[in-house]
Amino acid sequence: MVSNPTSGAIAVSEPIALLLLDPDPIFRLGLTTAWATESSVEIIATGDLTMGEQYWPQSRAFITLIDCGGDWGYVERVRRTYADRPLILLTPCPDPGQRQQLQTLGVAAYCPKGVSLATLLATINQVSQGQTRWPDPPLAPQTPASQFPNRPPRWLHTLRQSGLEQIEAELGELRSPLATAQGLDRWILQGRQRELRFARWCVHQLLPVQVVFTLTPPPDPPTAIRVGEPIAPAPEPYPLLAEFLTAIQGGLVNQSGQVLEIDILRGDRRAELLYLTVQTLKKWGDQAQFLQLDADAIRRQTPDILRDLCQQIRLEWVRRYPTGGEVNPQGLIDPLWAQTANLPPMPQAGDFLAHLIHTTPITIDQVSYRGESPEAQGRAALLRDHLILQLSNAVMAWLLNRYGEGEEIKYQLYESRYFSTRSLTRFRNELSWQFRHNTYLREPKAIFESRYLLFYQTAGVIKQVSIYGARGEELAQLTGFPWFVTLALETRDAIAPRLRNLIAWLGEGVVYLLTQVIGRGLGLIGRGIVQGLGNSLPRSSDRSK
Repeated sequence: MVSNPTSGAIAVSEPIALLLLDPDPIFRLGLTTAWATESSVEIIATGDLTMGEQYWPQSRAFITLIDCGGDWGYVERVRRTYADRPLILLTPCPDPGQRQQLQTLGVAAYCPKGVSLATLLATINQVSQGQTRWPDPPLAPQTPASQFPNRPPRWLHTLRQSGLEQIEAELGELRSPLATAQGLDRWILQGRQRELRFARWCVHQLLPVQVVFTLTPPPDPPTAIRVGEPIAPAPEPYPLLAEFLTAIQGGLVNQSGQVLEIDILRGDRRAELLYLTVQTLKKWGDQAQFLQLDADAIRRQTPDILRDLCQQIRLEWVRRYPTGGEVNPQGLIDPLWAQTANLPPMPQAGDFLAHLIHTTPITIDQVSYRGESPEAQGRAALLRDHLILQLSNAVMAWLLNRYGEGEEIKYQLYESRYFSTRSLTRFRNELSWQFRHNTYLREPKAIFESRYLLFYQTAGVIKQVSIYGARGEELAQLTGFPWFVTLALETRDAIAPRLRNLIAWLGEGVVYLLTQVIGRGLGLIGRGIVQGLGNSLPRSSDRSK
């Protein structure tokens, strides 16, 4: 349903300004990337719900795309405080009564996640012209009189109503403690609030609102089923990631010669972190397919994608295993961290992510191989292993730097040999020295030699291998001590052959001097001595006389 223009129209002579408020950073990044080349809209800022308070008081005209996570009370407060700000609701709202209440509050449009980008853009254009857009709910199919409707039992509808009332009551009780709580208490209360909102969403999705009339389809003709015939499983959308999970079921042992951050974890916790990393990659893949990101867009946004992936993993990891100290919830989702985080090297990650979504060709030693070829699949598996291991290492590096000495963290995650402060400090110092050695020596050398150092797993063992890669741009950007290392390597390469030739020539000269000059001289001296001794001895004939 589209209404007539209202007084909240926005001038469309220039791009429509948008404020995107969504708790999912991957969705925010994906939508921003998808509309990077769209000239009719301009996303001025993205963030969670708290960012709205920074922009709504401003005088600039813009439209807010908001996913409130089912917190309709928050939407009501926003509409009462900033009634002149048009809102487009992205949160699914299947309840007709709730939708009518939101429409009465003045929410400009309803466009739930899952619609096409063209539909969302059309909705934004209508709202910018002062119109409201609330799609009419689909009509229930007409049931012939000769058929009986499938009516849900009354107790199920009663259960739905009582469950929603309890959830709303608990959410109301959480609002006042959340306003004053700080530190870990606030973080725990926010987690409880998210759980209640998710439970409310599940109730809206799964339990019926009213009587539903459906047509009973005619039964399918019986098909012959052979006894013992296996049923084909559903195809795996990301077979590369599924192969990794299968390969690590027996555990992982680090034999790469490098100390990894995940080495401190117990075997089950290490497997859990790797599994969480794979699940986060799958979730990102679903978002990328929904937003229709092409391979070039994925490669351009690779640094932001990697930071958001790492942030998602560490948020879930800390949620599962709280640190037990004073934790600032905003610090866990601080956007500045995404700009300043030093992630470990993840070369050709953009090529792997593009291959994961679109099965794009992969270049190996300057030769492009089809995405389905064995060569491309083998290289993709190598890049996959390195990416998953390094993302997990990045999460543990952050945890070790901030909360590594917490007793709760030790007993929940670490191997028992790292419980003592001395062993834990030794492990962290080893990581620190290795980081400096890699940063100032190994990595400049690898750049100078056009090599990438990658971790991979095979038969439950982590190893390291080097592959060729053009790194001319990185070599040109080196400064300071790493640049001096490459200069020293170049100097050694230039001088070493000549120096070896000089040493060989000098060696030959010394041998000639010792054998031909000094040796012969000593030989002549020895011969003279022998002759002199022979002349000085009395002859036997003289002795007989």
